[in-house]
Amino acid sequence: MWKNTLKPYDILDKEQVQQIHAHAMLILQEIGVDFLHPKAIDTFRRAGLRIEENRVHFEPAFVEEQIKKVPATFQVQARNPKNTVTIGGDHMVNAPVYGPPFITDLDRGRRGATIEDFTNFDKMAQATPQIHCAGGTIVEPEDLPLETRHLDMVYSHIRWTDMTFMGSVISEENARDSIEMASIVFGGRAEIEKTPALLALVNVNSPLRYDDRMLGSLLEYAAANQPVIATPFLMAGAMSPMGLAGTLAQQTAEALAGIALIQLVRPGAPCIYGSFLTNIDMQSGSPAFGTPESAMGILASAQMARHYRIPFRGGGALTSSKSPDAQAAYESRRRLAGERAAGVLREIHHRRGGPANVRMDPGQGDPFRRRGVRHGWDPRGRARRSPPRLRAHDAALPHGLLPAVDLLDRELRPLATHGLADRRPGRQREMEAAPQGLRRPGDRFGG
Repeated sequence: MWKNTLKPYDILDKEQVQQIHAHAMLILQEIGVDFLHPKAIDTFRRAGLRIEENRVHFEPAFVEEQIKKVPATFQVQARNPKNTVTIGGDHMVNAPVYGPPFITDLDRGRRGATIEDFTNFDKMAQATPQIHCAGGTIVEPEDLPLETRHLDMVYSHIRWTDMTFMGSVISEENARDSIEMASIVFGGRAEIEKTPALLALVNVNSPLRYDDRMLGSLLEYAAANQPVIATPFLMAGAMSPMGLAGTLAQQTAEALAGIALIQLVRPGAPCIYGSFLTNIDMQSGSPAFGTPESAMGILASAQMARHYRIPFRGGGALTSSKSPDAQAAYESRRRLAGERAAGVLREIHHRRGGPANVRMDPGQGDPFRRRGVRHGWDPRGRARRSPPRLRAHDAALPHGLLPAVDLLDRELRPLATHGLADRRPGRQREMEAAPQGLRRPGDRFGG
């Protein structure tokens, strides 16, 4: 975590900010937002909002009342107290890529990711000072069962890093498991409710719809006082208007609707205004990343979040390039420069350059090694490689990570084996029977 001492750049004047706010309120009031979860609908109904089937209509005064409850800054604790981060103010927190199903290396090319790849990226995040959060679904480990792979992913974050991390959000059960695993690590649910230990990235199914799985996760994390990043997923020209002003109004409406629900579930719960804003190529219809429009969108989105005094999350180093070449460099740089100027507080996809042409080569005696990235092709058509940039192995990881493995295996690994059985009605979950949570590295191991 570091502080951004630059004064945020305001791309909008005061009148334009008010226009976008007014149009967002108009969308919420007249069009409304779909919430496809009965608990969410019941929550809004008890608050007295107008509801038509699954569509909720918001009064502007109600929305403004709810967003005033959002804390401007809050902390997220890490297993190593030195890595606890502050979200809000002028603090910046970087996280790795989120969600790619594929990984590319120089030997095997493009392939489905595995849990070994996931673990290697966790180790890389731990060894990289510029990364302050281990992330969430860094890659999708396709070699594990869908029903329980989230347990292995959260376990990998806990096992191989001592930073903050993100929980699973693809279902209500996955969110509950993530909260329970964090409770074991930090000494019980009361401890993580007092100081959050997880972040959750909840995407809006734009336009103007929160689906049942995302809402199930949002409700679980909000009830546990864990920060939710309410993030409209907008590609202008496909899921929102092509013009930037209309897209910003829609994004603001979608984000504030989710934040209002969070505050109804638990007033004062920490949350983040998220943005994944880009556009499509109007000639081909394909998504375009790292464009000037997306950089301008980040500047304006962050300014709207400052207007509401809500912490903001940006998209990080996004690019349309298929390899880490000059295009990837300038598109990613343009995005990052915009986010620095915008005063973005949290970046996801910070370690992304299109498909990751990174060689992960677990060798004997050196199980974690990054040899370098592809930098183009020589005249004979062979891939060029940079000199080795990073070498790390288990012994180089911070003191206190590895000695916890026995206790972690004993208390967390059973979830991966019995995760489905634990969900049978009437069966007490194994996590609830854990006697005490894991202590932090400094407490148990003196490091």
